[in-house]
Amino acid sequence: RTQHRSADSPMIPTTQLQAVATLAARRAGEHVLANLHRRGDANSILRTDVKHKLDVEAQETAAAVIRAAYPDHAVFGEETCEEPFPENDYVWIVDPIDGTINFFHGLPWWCCSVGLRHKGRSAVGAVFIPEMGQMYEAACDGPALCNGAPIRVSETDRPELAMLATGADKWDLGEHAFRFMRKVSEIAQRPRILGAAAVDMCLVAAGKLDGYFESGIYLWDMAAAALIVERAGGRCEILKSYPGHRLSFLATNGRLHDACRNALLPLLNP
Repeated sequence: RTQHRSADSPMIPTTQLQAVATLAARRAGEHVLANLHRRGDANSILRTDVKHKLDVEAQETAAAVIRAAYPDHAVFGEETCEEPFPENDYVWIVDPIDGTINFFHGLPWWCCSVGLRHKGRSAVGAVFIPEMGQMYEAACDGPALCNGAPIRVSETDRPELAMLATGADKWDLGEHAFRFMRKVSEIAQRPRILGAAAVDMCLVAAGKLDGYFESGIYLWDMAAAALIVERAGGRCEILKSYPGHRLSFLATNGRLHDACRNALLPLLNP
């Protein structure tokens, strides 16, 4: 349907928008939690990915919450990502299960992510990690929170003493990703691959990781979590953009950002 746009209308108060983002992420996560017995209920299982029926259901659950509150707003999600990016002042971006392969195998490191962009800028975000009982959230004009308590990034300022998370996608049998993994290993005290981008970023926001880099994540992976990192005092940067909403992305505590960026950026332009 035709999406509503307005030229100069003020943004809806972020407290209201945040409440909807948080509720949408929580309802999606609760739906998945209630269906843990269906972990193996996949539409397709590939070497590189799992397309899960609960992904679709969780996105529909989150979208229903959003549309009930704001029927004129647009919803863009991982499960509908082949549609054109909506033209609307308000675009909600949903990742129903980030860390699907973790979820499929029974690891608890997965989450439901709901972010909102208003006129192209991040307004609010919520990331719910259901099996950990953790709700991370932030608005563009407020603090980053975990379960209602303020969080801050770490104060680590030396890369060789930093713990950095990264990824290892296997789209080219790992050669591409392992090039970056080798560099992260060189510059950090310890690298970690946890398997869910938005969870990794929330751990950066909470000061439990010092940084996160991945050579290929997607818009919906970072739409909520990047704002949470920034409101916790950190820094996020798209190092390179690719077709299909794919990004090379860096999130740090800020103090390590330039060093990490300078080490990784040359690998993106061989």
